[in-house]
Amino acid sequence: MKRFHRNLNIMSLFVAILLVAVLIFWKTFLNIAVTNIFLNGIIIGTAIFGIGLCFVNIFKLLPEYKWMHAYFDGHVGNGYSPRLLRPVSLVLHNRHVQIKTSDLNELLELVAIRIEEDRDSVRYITNTLIFLGLLGTFWGLIVTVAGFAELLMNIDFNNEFVLQEMQMGLAGPLSGMATAFTSSLLGLGGSLAVGFLGLQLQFAQNTLFGDLSDFMSKYVLQKPGNEKTFELSERAPVNEDTYTRISNMYDVFTDNGYEIIDLIRIDGKYPAIVAVGTGEQLFVATLVNDIDILQNVLKRYELCFADTLEGVDINVCVMSVSENPVLSGDGIIGFSSIAELRKYITNHKNIRPTNSVEIEDFNAYTEYVSAATEYLFKTNK
Repeated sequence: MKRFHRNLNIMSLFVAILLVAVLIFWKTFLNIAVTNIFLNGIIIGTAIFGIGLCFVNIFKLLPEYKWMHAYFDGHVGNGYSPRLLRPVSLVLHNRHVQIKTSDLNELLELVAIRIEEDRDSVRYITNTLIFLGLLGTFWGLIVTVAGFAELLMNIDFNNEFVLQEMQMGLAGPLSGMATAFTSSLLGLGGSLAVGFLGLQLQFAQNTLFGDLSDFMSKYVLQKPGNEKTFELSERAPVNEDTYTRISNMYDVFTDNGYEIIDLIRIDGKYPAIVAVGTGEQLFVATLVNDIDILQNVLKRYELCFADTLEGVDINVCVMSVSENPVLSGDGIIGFSSIAELRKYITNHKNIRPTNSVEIEDFNAYTEYVSAATEYLFKTNK
């Protein structure tokens, strides 16, 4: 954050110096501006717009930077929906997601394109100021050349007042020269000012992009040779087929907006995913097809919540995905394939909260369910 403030302070100091210079030399500046009030007014207005755009863009970066640091510090829901980093917020449903190097590069490229769009707008204004300065230069030269041509054609050297006529006739060509020089001066000066502010904005954008790259590499980039999207660390590892099916279940929930709060082993043996959604929804998905084990999981949660949450109705649903699924009953649903599970969850897509009150409630609910899961399954292997 200090680097953002440093760039912002440099921009503010630079603009303050410009204003002081204009106030000190206001008479000279006014004389320059009124030389061709139409063209010079457009140049000055464009420069002011470019300066304002640079400040607007750097102030837009501040909430993006805060959201990024809050997200990777574990504070996922802060009520802000990022604009530049929206691809990141959409891909990373939660902090457990990991992605491949190729996917990371594509994601960072999307963010870079959004940042480049803001840079292009500032560059366009800088180039426009240069163009307007050159336009004034050629405009002034045309007026100057035309004035001298008219003067030479109309002058009568036999007239005794020829010097007075030449003096009066030079007013037109000289006004053209004034237009040429003043517009060039304002155009180049304006492009210099906007270009310098745009450079500070670019430094701030590079800081955001660099920190994002570091965070993504540290927290969500898969290690070489590791294609896992999560980790089941308790006791012996599962076989490849089981892992693949658990991974697919994981993707089903994250793709539909659910928060994966834990990856557990029921009774220390059977892998399961614990996912939560808004409306106090709690899903425990596993490959187990033993009705007694599934009912035991359901009963553990219900007894735990009944003892600790009076008046709060948490909807617990245990899901079994196996070739011979159990019959569906109260709180238990059986699926014969991952495709059936995906179809069901897609029809029950989770809509994540948007306002601060709902986000705070959802985070508190998620933390409570995570603590209950820790108590029920990780301490009872």
